[in-house]
Amino acid sequence: MKKLSVIIITHNEEENLARCLRSVQWADEIVVVDSHSTDRTSQIAADFDCLYFDLDWHGFGAAKQSALERAGGEWVLSIDADEAVSDELRASISSAIFNSGAIRGYEMARLTNFLGRWIRHCGWYPDYILRLFRRDSGKFNPLVVH
Repeated sequence: MKKLSVIIITHNEEENLARCLRSVQWADEIVVVDSHSTDRTSQIAADFDCLYFDLDWHGFGAAKQSALERAGGEWVLSIDADEAVSDELRASISSAIFNSGAIRGYEMARLTNFLGRWIRHCGWYPDYILRLFRRDSGKFNPLVVH
């Protein structure tokens, strides 16, 4: 498989980060860009042997772009610290990268959990979002995301 970097931005994510990192520890590289967390986020990242950078916060796009610039893989998977990659998604990612040909990126159907319930209606699912792409084919912009 071609080298895959996972990029994650964080701030006080000790409750979520270990679950997220366990779900992607099969990747070739994990890059965590933190914004001065005051909890155990940095220790959790160290426990998983991630590349860890503690940077000032300049917004979501700037943080994700900083992570992307530090990633070394040909392919990049951008996920949030409160997300996890299922075994099924891992297999799809591996297959997509191996069989990509001229394809430069892939959208994924995001499934949201709100107050302990999976939201599969009202336009929330499938919520397709570009998350897997060739590193040299994408970048993040500084626009507000939420």
